[in-house]
Amino acid sequence: METFLIVFQIILAILIILIVLINVTKGSEYGAVFRGAEAIFGGAGPTNFLNKVTMILVLLFFLNSLLLTKIFTEKHKPSVLKTEIPASSTSNKTLPPTPVPIPTPPKEPLSIPESNK
Repeated sequence: METFLIVFQIILAILIILIVLINVTKGSEYGAVFRGAEAIFGGAGPTNFLNKVTMILVLLFFLNSLLLTKIFTEKHKPSVLKTEIPASSTSNKTLPPTPVPIPTPPKEPLSIPESNK
């Protein structure tokens, strides 16, 4: 299924590229080669037809991308969440030593110097 969707995605990408390159817009001279298509598609030429085909192909490309993303994220979930740690293995481990508190210097009473009166 994944292989089919990937091949379909590649075919869609190639078709979108070809349709965009063939599309005739106002002022584009490179599309003059395809002016003979006016007889097939009507007076407006192939622009309306090619625009609709482009929109459909882009929509299919987008939906296929979402589907491929969902499939790959489901397939490649982190294995940490799937495995559980057995309770018996945690009780056999020794605990790390407790930290020893740092000694502090003894507190001496503060003497206030007497001022000369």
